[in-house]
Amino acid sequence: MQILAYAYDIDIISRSPKFLQEGTIALDRPARRMGLEINHAKTKYMICGMKKKYFEKVKHMTFERVNSFVYLGTLITADNNTSAKINNRITLANRSYFGLVNILKAKNINRKYKVIMYKTLIKPVLTYGAETWVLSKGDELCLGVFERKIVRRIY
Repeated sequence: MQILAYAYDIDIISRSPKFLQEGTIALDRPARRMGLEINHAKTKYMICGMKKKYFEKVKHMTFERVNSFVYLGTLITADNNTSAKINNRITLANRSYFGLVNILKAKNINRKYKVIMYKTLIKPVLTYGAETWVLSKGDELCLGVFERKIVRRIY
């Protein structure tokens, strides 16, 4: 069992609710001394490997439980679903693509430059974090469909 709590760019990982509460309190004390406060509405927690809902309150703070969240650009899910991560990256790459679609449609721009734009502006968005993905056949097909869509637009 692993419990994750996060607040924007802080991620607290613990193996038990007790240690997570201690870690949260240890973060809260110095933050309060510096005039900072943990935002209860934006702080959430996720339990990996257990379905039981037992951690909600630390001292005076109450948190919401979630099944997934984005941390450093990567979708983290309670069941470590790689397909969800890949679908999220495809969605983000689609946004990049639609931001450039007028340029990719333009007749007065050479294909060579359109390919360079794809490789430098869209593909990195798609493949961010790909080193950690375990691909299934379905995931490979989704990535292939996306890439063919871009290549068809360019050519």
